[in-house]
Amino acid sequence: MHNILITQKVFIDKHKQINWSLEDSWFKFFGQKKINLIPLNIDMDNKKKLLSFRPKGLILSGGNDLHNIIKLKENLIRDAHEKKLLKLAIKNKIPILAVCRGFQFVAKFFKCKIFKITKHVRSTHTLKINNKIFGSKIKILKVNSYHNYAVSQLPKHFNLIVRCSDNSIEIAKSNKYNILNFMFHPERQNISQKEINKIIFSHFKIR
Repeated sequence: MHNILITQKVFIDKHKQINWSLEDSWFKFFGQKKINLIPLNIDMDNKKKLLSFRPKGLILSGGNDLHNIIKLKENLIRDAHEKKLLKLAIKNKIPILAVCRGFQFVAKFFKCKIFKITKHVRSTHTLKINNKIFGSKIKILKVNSYHNYAVSQLPKHFNLIVRCSDNSIEIAKSNKYNILNFMFHPERQNISQKEINKIIFSHFKIR
């Protein structure tokens, strides 16, 4: 059985205790391939421990905002946590999937612009795909949308796959660091779910 590491949402409860949570939909998504999904928190930043799992990949999941946009303690904690994980994955050539907030974090890590956006919460987008990127015949994806901030530019080593009419980027990939970025949520219901599954499993080399 393969292992995939995944980050979690951080929130502080009424007792001022730090909590970590992950949507059940992620477990259902990878359960179809019998993948062992390993949720991470700040106590699992130890390099040797993480590499001992021999991870097939790392997922920077959605939830929360970036600390430079909304200055809350939970955002600061998560930014610091994911920065360590991203560096570890890049250094050890572990494939990365960055989703929604994860995509924003990757963009910020590489010093790219993030901007406020409207009409991207609880909506559906039709995306025209450059099928050469994925080596498949996928031309159109119909995806969900749940974000208030978006990415408008990428570093040179990223391939732009889909940009919306409002200039926001929905899909991008870095072949140099093996990072696949989705602004939509693949673990939640999408009209083009079968095609999205193929893209993700191909990225992690899961049959």
